[in-house]
Amino acid sequence: MKQIDYRQYRDDELLDVERNINKQAFPERYKQLCDEISRRKKLGCFNLKPQLKENEFDRDYWRRSEIIFEFSTIPIVWRMTFVGAYLLVNVALLAWVMPHYWVSSLDNLHRYNITVDQIECRRDAVENQQTGEISDFYDIIISAYPNTFVAPNLHRPKCKQIAATLTSGMRVSIWQQDELIYQLQMNRQMLLSYDYMAPKVRNFRTRGQLVYFFILFGLGILSFKSLYNAFIPGTFKQQYRGYVD
Repeated sequence: MKQIDYRQYRDDELLDVERNINKQAFPERYKQLCDEISRRKKLGCFNLKPQLKENEFDRDYWRRSEIIFEFSTIPIVWRMTFVGAYLLVNVALLAWVMPHYWVSSLDNLHRYNITVDQIECRRDAVENQQTGEISDFYDIIISAYPNTFVAPNLHRPKCKQIAATLTSGMRVSIWQQDELIYQLQMNRQMLLSYDYMAPKVRNFRTRGQLVYFFILFGLGILSFKSLYNAFIPGTFKQQYRGYVD
């Protein structure tokens, strides 16, 4: 059997061989390998950090990568500035998101009397951000030059029925905001009521807004220890980022 001189191997190469060698097939080589590792450890020249198990590595990585402001030597005015900046970011994000959940009352909507140029029941496929499930929604699209109005998230039968009822040249009344239909009426016939449309408009306006709440939640998790330190400095310590023997 060909002799292998493990003395020529680097420390990391020795560890790699130790992890992959077939101990049963090559017991002599494995003994030589262990002897060389033991020799280097006795001489104090084998200084590689021991291998961590996978879950231990993940936990150690995140612990060392975590950013924590300790505020041990920072004046209180700067600590409170940090807290204020954190709250300001949260308020600004909420101020951006929450108006999408607000639906105007019928009294605050303008009524338009228009002549229909074109009407279409359009299928819209939307992916659920949490489950990845694809759902079909049906929207009524009414064109009345130069505007286009949308009644979103209708049930398929109702969407098809309205598209079949209205034709080009008909007069209708639309209560709308930002070209979203909150109520639709033809003569005395109520085709889409406010009570039916209000929750559908809200759901349409809040599509994709859930991600901002996840951002707020994540921001709170990442900032918790630093925020705590802003009130009680030094409670949580920043972990050393280098290797530890």
